[in-house]
Amino acid sequence: MTIYTLDNYSPQESIGYLLKRAGGQLTLTLDRELAKFDMTHAQLAIFLKLHHGQANTAADLARELMTDAGAMTRMLDRLEEKEFIRRTRSNTDRRIVEVALSDKGKQIADQMIQVVVDALNHHLRGFTPSEVDQFKDFLRRMISNT
Repeated sequence: MTIYTLDNYSPQESIGYLLKRAGGQLTLTLDRELAKFDMTHAQLAIFLKLHHGQANTAADLARELMTDAGAMTRMLDRLEEKEFIRRTRSNTDRRIVEVALSDKGKQIADQMIQVVVDALNHHLRGFTPSEVDQFKDFLRRMISNT
């Protein structure tokens, strides 16, 4: 089934535009709240991947967050300077550098998650729980269409 055609397409009503706009608003909210922790939404994404055990190397993080290795290294450098993460050589393969939350990072993990929870709840005001479930299902279906 074709949803968009040359006759009905409008940039302001495009799913891509609306997703980008909604994501941009969420990013602004997160960045505003994260400033007090000296963190950005991009750094938070790394922080959360590490916290939830979804990655433990720079390469894994770059792949998970769809960014290049150079950009990931720069973001990890900043997080390490702020003492939110630590990097260590793997015991099994010295070529691999493992990344983990530092003690400081672990101490603020709940606060970081609360920032995300508050931002999402702010932007989902007026939605019912079933609408949020449906919305997430729609997004997962879009992602699986790749």
